[in-house]
Parts: sequence; structure tokens; C-alpha cells
Amino acid sequence: MNRNPKNKQKKTAHAGAMHGDAMYKYKLLSYFMDNIPDVIYFKDRKGKLVLVNQAHAKGLGMKPGDVVGKTDFDFFPKNRAQRMAKDDMCVIKTGKPMIDKIERATRPDGIDNYVSTTKIPVRDKIGKIVGLVGITRDITRRMQFEYLEKEKARVEKKLEMLEALNKVKSNFISTVSHELRTPLAIVKQLTALIFDETAGPINDKQREIIKKVENNTERLKKLIDDLLDMSRIERDKLELRYSLVNLNDLLKDSADFYKTLAEEKRIDLSYHLPAKDVNLFIDADRINQAVANFINNAIKFTEEGGKISVEVKVLETKVRVGVIDTGIGIAKSDLPQLFNRFVQVSNTGGAGSKGVGLGLSIVKELIKRHGGEAWIESKLGIGSKFYFTLPRFYRPDALDKDVKDKIGSFLNKGISLQFINLIIVNYKEFRGRIKIGPAELFEDLKRILDTTFRGICRDRFKDLPVILTDVKNGKCSVILPRMREAENARVVRLFKDKIKSYFMSQKVESAFVNIGVSTCPSDACLPAAKRFSARFSVKEVYVGLEMRRFKRVLYKVKVKIFLPENKTETQQTVDISEGGLCFITKKLLKTDSRISIRLEFDKTRDPVIHTDGRVAWIKKVELLSGESLNRYKVGVEFINLKSKHRKIILKKIKP
Repeated sequence: MNRNPKNKQKKTAHAGAMHGDAMYKYKLLSYFMDNIPDVIYFKDRKGKLVLVNQAHAKGLGMKPGDVVGKTDFDFFPKNRAQRMAKDDMCVIKTGKPMIDKIERATRPDGIDNYVSTTKIPVRDKIGKIVGLVGITRDITRRMQFEYLEKEKARVEKKLEMLEALNKVKSNFISTVSHELRTPLAIVKQLTALIFDETAGPINDKQREIIKKVENNTERLKKLIDDLLDMSRIERDKLELRYSLVNLNDLLKDSADFYKTLAEEKRIDLSYHLPAKDVNLFIDADRINQAVANFINNAIKFTEEGGKISVEVKVLETKVRVGVIDTGIGIAKSDLPQLFNRFVQVSNTGGAGSKGVGLGLSIVKELIKRHGGEAWIESKLGIGSKFYFTLPRFYRPDALDKDVKDKIGSFLNKGISLQFINLIIVNYKEFRGRIKIGPAELFEDLKRILDTTFRGICRDRFKDLPVILTDVKNGKCSVILPRMREAENARVVRLFKDKIKSYFMSQKVESAFVNIGVSTCPSDACLPAAKRFSARFSVKEVYVGLEMRRFKRVLYKVKVKIFLPENKTETQQTVDISEGGLCFITKKLLKTDSRISIRLEFDKTRDPVIHTDGRVAWIKKVELLSGESLNRYKVGVEFINLKSKHRKIILKKIKP
């Protein structure tokens, strides 16, 4: 008999609390079992399923109650069920758990996957093994990721090996080419002595043979020069010597030579140059090399009685040089590979001996180093058009004395430099359009540049950037010693975008920010230290006000483009004005080519606008990283747009 009722009440309350706690824990465990995506199951010693969670039953297309009491042989193919039973017996007999066994499996729905299985023995109160608990997880994505990681490491290792082999090849070509130059020069000199009869008289037959030797020696010299140029390009050892050159004079200097060469095949070679001087900041010898390659190709593949014209066109931001011929032309399928190294396309005109296919690839690299582009347009049996462009950017007064002195202090120590020169075009007019003062403007620009630089380069360059401002003349110079050119390019692109956002926040209308050409300044702009071997790369950023005949407005409308060869393409406009429109396409169109356009506005009451257009400019679309998207932004100028259609466009884009 319990003589203390209070103790009895305490024991009852304690037991109730324990029961409530156990129920709560059971509910948590039950919730966990029902909601976890992994397959969880309990088996007895005979392999019968005692308890399964929702994921297990769902994978079998059943309910948990329908699975209990069955074995794996009831659900899976015999071979797989036997493997699973073997693993079960190993765990039960040895008492050792099986942890994270990875195997390829096939789900009941027929889909192959990878799974990780863990099985742990279950013991009773006296320690006897009465079954096991198992957990199976789908790790297909993990296996795919591990495979991709291994594949990535394999590819990277292969690329490293290829890069090393390429370096060995380039060094070998460079060494051999240099070694060949000396004996070749001696052979050429001795041949000239014999031809000039310095070593004694020769007859006409001997003179003819010596002339052939001389011609082939010259061909061999050109081949060696091409190999040397290519090895320098591959090893990034090609140096350009910039100076201010009148492009018209450069072309006129060699015009007589090529006209004589063309006359030998009865080919009419003409030059069409601008009336005004075209002054560019270029390496004259290298541009001459590019022009010579184009003209020689044109003469080589143009038959007797054909025509070749060399033309120069001054565009808005660049100069285009073209060599147009009426030769045998190039098949469309051969055009994409024409600028590749060691590639030569077949010809049907019996144009004589071939080289090794390096000339055009070298031209492409030389023009690229100048900040331009090179391309070819051709039709088989009709002729070819060889083009390259050069930037018009050049400011001989861009570097002030203080900037030159600062640069000189680094170059004298042999330290390579990256340099950003920000120039506000028409600075006086620009100041009148902005609401803040010049000092505050340049403080903001310095802050934007500094944060941009820190965001990309972190704390790797603690003492950079060196920023020098000229508030009076609207200039800002940034010196970046020991910085890589790729990093500088990223800084400039991001800097450009941030400046554009800044002017938008300041509500400066029609402000533009352009990146100029990457160059090395002329001797006149640099101190004597430039003669040292230190590399010096320049990026220019131009800020100003847009000077357009028509205001472009961001406006999306469906535009159908009728291309040559009866092809069509439907796109959306990026922007539009009463004078033209802009769209993005995968198709590489030709500058100055004519296309037909059809604009279809959303409202049915508006008539469809059908007009012709001229491709005014083309720009390759790139990511911030510099990676190409294989897309082109194209600007088209309307031709003979009807007055009623112009009014519709103005009404649509009116703010």
C-alpha cells in the first residue's frame, strides 16, 4: 500500500512525460522517413522487407504497405537481386557494415543511374543480429560531375603538352630559319656576282639559268621570312614599330612596281585613293607587307586581260583598304579556312607554284595587332575582294610631359606597362552639358576607375593604379606597371560600362563611351626610355557627345531581312531611328551591301513598312571577358524610305 499519494502522482506524471517525449521523437523520425528522397528500408535475416519509407515504395510504383513482406526478388531482375542478397548476407554474417558502395543500376522505370548504398546490421537487446537497415542514394549527378572533373583535368594536361610541343616547334622553326638565312644570303650574293659578270663573262644560256636560281632564292627567302614571322607571332615576340604614316603615300610608293608586275600579265591595276591625306598610327613596313600579300595574290590568280583595283575608304572610326580583282575566285566552302596557317585552297586557273599557306594568316595577325580586321569576299569564277581595316584613332598630344616623365621612370627600369588614356572629346561643349563641375567629375572618374581596378585585381597590386588627371584639358591618364594586358582589357571594358551608367545617373543625354585601339605611342610621344625592351601597351577610352543625324531610340519590333541568294531572316530590332535601325544576327553581312527590310509593328492597323537599306557598320558582339558570341550587331541605313513610312516610325519612337 502506497502511503504517499504525492509520490504516486509524481511517478505518473514522469511516466506520462516520457511517453509524450517518445511520441514526439517517433513523429520526428516518421516525418524524416517519409520526406527524405533517399531510399530507406529495414530487412530481417531472410531478406524480407520489414519497413520501407515513401521514397522506396514510390520508386517501385507501390505503397509502403504493399512492399512489406516481400524481397528484392519480387521487384528486380534475378541477377541484380542475387547481388543485393549477397551483400545483405555478408553484412548479417560478418556484422560489418557496408559503406557507400557505388554501382550502376537500372530503376524499375528502365532508367539507368548510379547509386550509393550503405547497409548496417541491426542487433537485438542481447547483441544478436536480426537484420539490417539500408540507405540507397541516387548519385548520378555526382558521378557526372566527377567524370567532368577528370575529363577537364585530362584535357588541361593535354593542352599543356600541346602548348609545350607548340613552343618547342616555334623555337625550332625560329632557330632553323635564322640558321638558313646566312647561307642563303651568301648564295644570293654569289649569284649576283656571277650574273653581273664580276667573276667573269657568261653566255645567255648561263644568264638564264642564274636568273632562275636568283628567283628561286628570293622565293626561299620569302618562305624563311614567313616562318620567322609566324614563330615570332606564336611566341609573342613580334614587335611593331609605330609611326604616323600617310596611307596614300605608303601605297603610292609601291604602286609603280605592282603596276609593272601586273602589266607583265596584261592586267589593268588601278588605285583609288581619297583626295585628302589619310594619316594613321601604324607600322608602315608591316602594313606594306599586308598590302603586298593581297596584291600579289590578286595578280597570281587573275588571268590575262583581267582587272585589279586597290581602294581606300575612310569610314567613321576606321579606314578600309581593299584589293578587288576579276580573277578565278574562291569557292564558298574554302573561305572560312583561308586565313588558317598552312592552308591553301585549290585553284583551277593554273596560277603557278604555291607557297606554304602562311601569307594570309600572317596578314590577319598583323592587322589584328593594329586593332583592325581582315576578311575576304569571293565568288568562284567572278573574282575576289580582299579587305582589312585600320583604326583612325591617333592623338599625338595625348601624353603630356608629366605623364611621359612618369612612364619614363618605369621604362628606364625595364618595367613593362599597361596604360589607359581617358580623353573627353570636345571637352568645352561637354562641360556645358553636365550638371557637375570639372573637378567633381574627374574625382568621380578616378573613384570609378579605382573601384573597377580593385574589383578585378583584388589586392595583388597594392600601389596601383597611378592616376594622373588634367582637369583643364579633359584628360585622365592611368599607369599600371607589371600588369598583364588581358587584365588591363577587362579593366577597360568594365570601366567603360560603369562610366556609361554614371552618365545615365547624371542624366547626361547622348553621352557615348568608346574604347580606342590598343597601341604603342610614337617616339614623339614617349621619352628616350621607349628604346628599352620593356613592353608598353595603351588603351584609349573616349568620352563625348554623340553626333548623329538621327536620334536612335531603343525599340523592339519584328524585322524581316531579305538577304542575297533569296534567303530571309527574321530578327528583333535593338534600336531604330527615322534614318535606320540596328539588329543582331548570326549572319556576317558585308559592309556597304544592299538588303531589303520589312518592319511589322504590333498593331494591325499600322501598314507593313517595306524598304531597302545599306549595311553601314558591323560590330562583333563580345562578352565582358572578351569571349566572342558568334553574333554580329549590324547597323542599316534606310534607302528611299517613303514619307508616310517615316512618319509612322517617328510616331512609334516618339518619347
